Amino acid sequence: MTGLGWMFGKDLPLVSLTFARGLTALQLLERMGADAASVAVRDQDEFHDEFGSRLFEMDAYVVSAGRWGDWAWAWEHASCRCVEDTRLISDVSKGTAAVVLHFSEGPATFWYAEDGQLLTAFSSEASPGLEDLIGGAPSRFDSELRNHGADPEAREYGPLSPRALFLRLAEGLGVGLAHDDLDTAPLLSAQLTAR
Repeated sequence: MTGLGWMFGKDLPLVSLTFARGLTALQLLERMGADAASVAVRDQDEFHDEFGSRLFEMDAYVVSAGRWGDWAWAWEHASCRCVEDTRLISDVSKGTAAVVLHFSEGPATFWYAEDGQLLTAFSSEASPGLEDLIGGAPSRFDSELRNHGADPEAREYGPLSPRALFLRLAEGLGVGLAHDDLDTAPLLSAQLTAR
């Protein structure tokens, strides 16, 4: 199975993921502003004991983190710090590359940054078409979009939903996350501080 293949067709009402190439999970959490006192490896029981009461609070910023291939990942359990401010992806991408995937029940978002600069940002919020929000290289993924049946010039998604298209773009970069990591494995977890 591909790196994010388990997400296709799943009913995931909120996904807020930040990825960074070549970093450890701890380095990613530090760049995201994790409270150092809250960072620890926790099994599932410890994680729920520690964060259970805050786990579904939007402003609690509880995250789990790990690594898949060359990419570190951080999953925000109820928050969306990753898309609240582009400074986060800029900070995470310094000296490397970073990807943000955010899906709620409505909009889907894909951001890509390198060396502290947001290069490409897509959102389905301005539907019905594929919309570039901001970025220094908005056509960076045009060939990949075409390979998946989208038409960047006409701003059309093609046969895939925005969520599926953005997952495919991320996978094309080598991004992944094992489903078992979220459900069973002890993981690094933390609470992000206010920005």
